[in-house]
Amino acid sequence: MVNAVLRKLAGASPSQDSDGGKAESTLEFTHPTWMVERWTRFFGADATRDICAHGQEQPAAVIRVEGPRVEEEPAKAGIGLEPGKLLRAARVVTAGDVTETAAFREGRVRLQDEGSQLVAEMAGCGARILDCCAAPGGKTAILAENNPQAEITACDISEARLNAMRRSFARDPLTAKIHCVHADASDLPFRNDFDLILCDVPCSGTGTLARNPEIKLRLAVSDLRRQQERQIAILRSAYRVLAPGGRLVYSTCSLEAEENAMVVQALLAAEPTARLLDMGKRLEAMQAEGSLHPRGVQLLRESALREAYLQTVPGLLPCDGFFAAILTR
Repeated sequence: MVNAVLRKLAGASPSQDSDGGKAESTLEFTHPTWMVERWTRFFGADATRDICAHGQEQPAAVIRVEGPRVEEEPAKAGIGLEPGKLLRAARVVTAGDVTETAAFREGRVRLQDEGSQLVAEMAGCGARILDCCAAPGGKTAILAENNPQAEITACDISEARLNAMRRSFARDPLTAKIHCVHADASDLPFRNDFDLILCDVPCSGTGTLARNPEIKLRLAVSDLRRQQERQIAILRSAYRVLAPGGRLVYSTCSLEAEENAMVVQALLAAEPTARLLDMGKRLEAMQAEGSLHPRGVQLLRESALREAYLQTVPGLLPCDGFFAAILTR
């Protein structure tokens, strides 16, 4: 059946539409017309070609390593590694299957895209930390790594995913003390005493099409508004439990404005005490802290800074597409 479908596609002529070639371009990049058109309006034609080309490639496997001793384990098992392009703790797998190593099976290294790692690193330090949409737990683990003395709470609406996190966290003394709570992030059951909150909300995932190509087949424009309503509810709920002077990182793995800047603007309009922090200054601080390569700061400044927001674009940067904003009360 697959061969028959492929033969039919190979023999088909690209159709022209009233815009004189958009259908042909969309067929070439195998992305829905509505995605290509909106990315072209927002990012420009060249960046859209890069996004579409990246979406058809096998993404690099990237792992998170906490230090030289941990890095030695996969290397001794024959896994080829090279430094990440943005973060000092990221390593790109160049040879071998890291999932077959004892270090991976026992949780000492984990697969995690540099964009995902970047969002967690961006959060920085705190004493009482909340990750309000935590599963599968990769960003939570980075928060624990960077804040070994902090009291960390991780929430998720899925009890099954939360239980999987608990099992994973129990293997490492650093994450074993994380308090996992089954809760709906749009109605968090806490007081406003968290000085650091990570709000990495469920989204369309259009920044991860290389890893999740099925999104192109099931996502519709109308889904973005539905996602936005829930994202605003989650962000407002997270803001309610943020302590005065605290920091809240809002993030998605989406390229769509409805899920990104528009959600942040909705919070700013509804909450007079909310303020948007300068993302450029945060990147400089991360370089000073040692989490970002100097070249990584340069790449992000050139390709990802958009006013006070950060938007990594697949194809322009060596990672998935992530949006991030930092707010304070």
